[in-house]
Amino acid sequence: MKIILDGEPVSQIRMKYSGRNGIGRIYDPREKIKKEIKKKIENQFKLHPKFIHPRVSFVFHMPIPKSLPKKTFSLYKSGLFKHEKKPDVDNFIKLYLDCMDTICFDGDQKVTLGPSIKLYHLNPKTIIIINEMQELLSPLEVDPLTWEALFGKECGKCSFSEMVSLPDSYTPNDLIHLRSSDNLCPYQKVDTSLIKSVVPHIKVSESLSLKQPHHQL
Repeated sequence: MKIILDGEPVSQIRMKYSGRNGIGRIYDPREKIKKEIKKKIENQFKLHPKFIHPRVSFVFHMPIPKSLPKKTFSLYKSGLFKHEKKPDVDNFIKLYLDCMDTICFDGDQKVTLGPSIKLYHLNPKTIIIINEMQELLSPLEVDPLTWEALFGKECGKCSFSEMVSLPDSYTPNDLIHLRSSDNLCPYQKVDTSLIKSVVPHIKVSESLSLKQPHHQL
């Protein structure tokens, strides 16, 4: 499911303290805007059942600075140029997960985070992508290089139980992505030379056989 919230993304900030007549209280400065965001999320989510094992990804489209050299404007408006300034991406994630809690799922401790990134864009907005996953980690939840580094036969860092959990089809030579509910994901081929260059400590053989797992602990 995809939720799109128009407007400049909002980040979480520190709680504040106010005191009057000797009585103090701590409050959230974002409380009012959080209520507005919750209403927008609820309007788009109201016909969808809550997620049990949610995996959430975020794309934060940040406003383009008003004064830019002409030669760089095309780069900013491409929608691919990364926003590498404050606020931090985790401050955005925290606020929006708080707003989604009890609406999209019960308890943000259940959430698995997918890719989350800030990009410059002509139309500032927040894009939230939610997928239902399972209790056990699957290759679909991580990129091929991460999965290979964690569970690859040649990485030398996996236990026997981790080795037997790796599907036979999930190898650097022929990585097949299949969704649990449908087969819309196309086959994805992974270039073994790319893995060697990016993760040099992993020795990738031309054909990995997982039928005889390591007994390395």
